[in-house]
Amino acid sequence: MTTREAPSRGLRQDIQALRAIAVALVVVFHFWPSSLTGGYVGVDVFFVISGFLITSHLLQRPPTSVRDLAAFWGRRIRRLLPAAFTVLLTTLAATWWLAPASMWAATAKQAVASALYVQNWVLAEESVDYLAADNVATPVQHYWSLSIEEQFYLGWPVLVLVAALVARRSGRSVRACAGVAVTVVLGVSLVWSVLGRDDAASYFVTWTRIWELGVGGLVAVVLPLLGGLGRTVRIVAVWSGLAMMAVAAVTYDGATAFPGFAALLPVLGAALVIAAAVPRGPLSPLRVMGLRPVQALGDVSYAVYLWHWPVVVLLPFALESEPTTWQLVVALAVVLLLSQLTKVLVEDPLRGQRPLGLPLRRSFVFALVGALLVTGGAVALRDQAQEAVRPPGSADRDDPCFGARAVTNECDLDGQELATSTVFASEDNKAVRDRNCMSSTTGLLADPACHYGSDDPGALKVAMVGNSHGAHWLPVFRAIARQRGWSLTTYFAFECHTSDRPVAFPEKVQTDNCETFNQRAISEVADQDFDLVVLANRTLIPLVGLDGDDQEDENQRETEASYRRIITTWRDAGSRVLVMRDNPRRHEKETVPQCIDLHPDDLAACDRPLAEADVWDPEGDVATEMARTDDGVGVFDLRPWLCPDDICRAVVGGVITLWDTHHLTATFVRSLRPQVATAVDELLGPG
Repeated sequence: MTTREAPSRGLRQDIQALRAIAVALVVVFHFWPSSLTGGYVGVDVFFVISGFLITSHLLQRPPTSVRDLAAFWGRRIRRLLPAAFTVLLTTLAATWWLAPASMWAATAKQAVASALYVQNWVLAEESVDYLAADNVATPVQHYWSLSIEEQFYLGWPVLVLVAALVARRSGRSVRACAGVAVTVVLGVSLVWSVLGRDDAASYFVTWTRIWELGVGGLVAVVLPLLGGLGRTVRIVAVWSGLAMMAVAAVTYDGATAFPGFAALLPVLGAALVIAAAVPRGPLSPLRVMGLRPVQALGDVSYAVYLWHWPVVVLLPFALESEPTTWQLVVALAVVLLLSQLTKVLVEDPLRGQRPLGLPLRRSFVFALVGALLVTGGAVALRDQAQEAVRPPGSADRDDPCFGARAVTNECDLDGQELATSTVFASEDNKAVRDRNCMSSTTGLLADPACHYGSDDPGALKVAMVGNSHGAHWLPVFRAIARQRGWSLTTYFAFECHTSDRPVAFPEKVQTDNCETFNQRAISEVADQDFDLVVLANRTLIPLVGLDGDDQEDENQRETEASYRRIITTWRDAGSRVLVMRDNPRRHEKETVPQCIDLHPDDLAACDRPLAEADVWDPEGDVATEMARTDDGVGVFDLRPWLCPDDICRAVVGGVITLWDTHHLTATFVRSLRPQVATAVDELLGPG
């Protein structure tokens, strides 16, 4: 991921070997995740190497003007962007050729972010977006780490320039002033990384990662002071550093809170290896680190990092099955071949101070043209994705075997043809994505209520309350409201299930926002004389004070008690309450449309047994119990139509049922209109 700073004769063999180790960790982790669960720390090793090399270079020739900064950035452009753009453009073409259309739009978006080197911020945003959290990785997702490095290359020279100016005015050395600046940035970033509890976003954002590059920078600052260390001390330091990286790679996994304190182990390990400047000797690891294959891998490490991830992501689509071990080995050989070709044909010709005789300013023109080419390719791919959208036609909607009607009319559910494309199904969720009518635990709407239907004071008043699993029912209730002249009001908030007790989110602000939303929604519904209240939630997060591993039973009891109190409150206010039982879900990371893309000729491969797919549904259980003694409480259970014969189907009557792993598509929900209308009529009674 780092590139060479000088001709090969000036390279340190230990750093080349460290590059090889870093890329090997990452590649093995991505090709065989279960064999090296912490291999992702290879990225952190790369960060340390980059911080060291760039800071060393800047300290040798400190920038003193904007022209110096431009020269530095021009060299970075020539050394990094040609290979990066080559892989991006190739990956866009390969995605169009091999990947399903449902992946095209996301890949196009992230390719543009990668070309502009803001990919890490896009992924950080998606990691805290409830609706994007289940997204499957695109073949350009790995550019997040390159984005952080490019942002480092943009800002770090400015930091050294400021240090040089301060040094000139204060009479101190540039190295000393730079050391102070690096230490401050490193310290602030490390604290931010440790204190950041939102691990999903913290993994990607620049502020929680810059300290790792700063550690490498600090090694560059203090390296001249370490010249007096004896050979034995240095050899011990090197072996210790290698051991630290190995321990992290072997013992860390996806559950490790990262970055933060955990990142110190591989980062300090890499720093020890660099600072020790591996000496020769009988016990020195340089004998192994200097081997030709190790050095060769270090030489192409940047290209290997660029190529390996697109191959990992696209290989299953090329094979139309999960790859075997031997197929992965062949794929790895292809990655190495592509990397060597990229080095010889793309990287090496452009490493010179004046590549191909072009003046420096043309480096910036090249960067602009490259970004425009990638953007153009991404736009073309996105447009192709839009053309692949195929909504259901009127003939489909009138078909007695369309959607849920196929179950009611006892149609053959096997061998059915899709009435919509997977691209359409992936976006068949407008009600859930309406940010104007969906509060969030990270930001409340000023008015949580949205109004649809009739404004007639005499119209039947209906309220819908819940989280996104309430919102995905909105299309069918809006259709019924239009037909019957109802006044429909919604109270929806992402993730925040309806509760009269605080819900234990990772961040206090989320807990507070959810509590505020619930208090307002529950009280407003009780005060506004609604004829019918529709309650629908996915209940996933425990209550505050009951989120311990040994408190699951108590949390279940208290959550059920909370739902019982809420329903009773609305019943006492005169409203009838219809609870939409929560739907079974797919527990794999892969979404239903993506599964269908992988198995277009075997849709049953995406079905799951009800016993495996069903979920805990406390509001449904409570409402079922209350309905036995109170005819003002009803329950709508969609499982007979979603999971006929106890098999939860990916496709029912030609309609894809889920647009991700657990949200119903609007088309399938609308196909349940007769059943939902019947449940409403039974609850409201005559008139």
